[in-house]
Amino acid sequence: MTKTLPLLALSVLLLSACGGSDTDLADGQEEMGVPVDELEEAAAAAPDGTAPLRCPPKVRKSLVGPDITGLRPGMTREEALSTVRCNLGEDAIVTEEKRWLDRLDTYGVELGTQFFTVEKGSYRPCNFAREWQECRGKFKWEHTDEIVSVATPGVPGKETAVAIWRTQKFRDGQMPSVDATLDALTGKYGQPQVRESDDSPRGYSAGTRDLQWIYDRAGNPLSEANPLFNQCRNGVYAASDNTSARWTQGCGLNISARVVLSGKNPGLVMEFHTAMIQQSDTYALVEGMGAELQRIGQARRDAEVKEAGNANDVSL
Repeated sequence: MTKTLPLLALSVLLLSACGGSDTDLADGQEEMGVPVDELEEAAAAAPDGTAPLRCPPKVRKSLVGPDITGLRPGMTREEALSTVRCNLGEDAIVTEEKRWLDRLDTYGVELGTQFFTVEKGSYRPCNFAREWQECRGKFKWEHTDEIVSVATPGVPGKETAVAIWRTQKFRDGQMPSVDATLDALTGKYGQPQVRESDDSPRGYSAGTRDLQWIYDRAGNPLSEANPLFNQCRNGVYAASDNTSARWTQGCGLNISARVVLSGKNPGLVMEFHTAMIQQSDTYALVEGMGAELQRIGQARRDAEVKEAGNANDVSL
């Protein structure tokens, strides 16, 4: 019985989708392993002061295509954040950042949340007097089970998910098998265009298995013979603490996965990373965002000049 639990947990975490409203589910059907009739609206805010959690999240049914636990490029920031929080629970810690794009001229416009991270695991309030070097924010983390990060660039009110990263760090006794993890990936996304193996030990790891799915803008898988192949691969990296991304016009969806083998037993997975980006959509959004920020900034400056009055108001 205990040997099947890690695989069951993996299949729930990897393959389930949390998108959609409660009307998407039949009576008694389960959402992320929780019966619908047991889902309740949380009355209290999360430990980090985030707004009360209400599940299942409200997500547009028109959003389709590959996902990472229900997260898809094209979601609004609100859809993405509520989906992640419903997946990880109200005790998960949310961190939001106002910048994600480098070298972006905001033209004086104050941006909303451009990037957020939700982290689940074991933590406690930090004693800054004794352990400030070990603190992240207000907490000291004993173990991180899962981290989900989403880039949501956009002008105020139009923040949109463009890139998604997910990391799972399995505790002893809960590690799924490498074969089951690879089978789950190909079962969800199909056969990858890139498959690489590295059996070089690093730290506590016995090696890695890397997979990539690379598509053109029309959604067709790219072969190595296609001139776009090398331009479109590596749009995102599935690796711990790596939330960098790049995008090229003409490239489509890029999915990356890394399976980290346990140093104690190379047949088990100690860490599992996945990442996703839609490159052409990201390119279009970023270009449009720059133009819109310039328009908003110029309109604000023009309004300030008008408010300042004319020469007749100047006293010399």
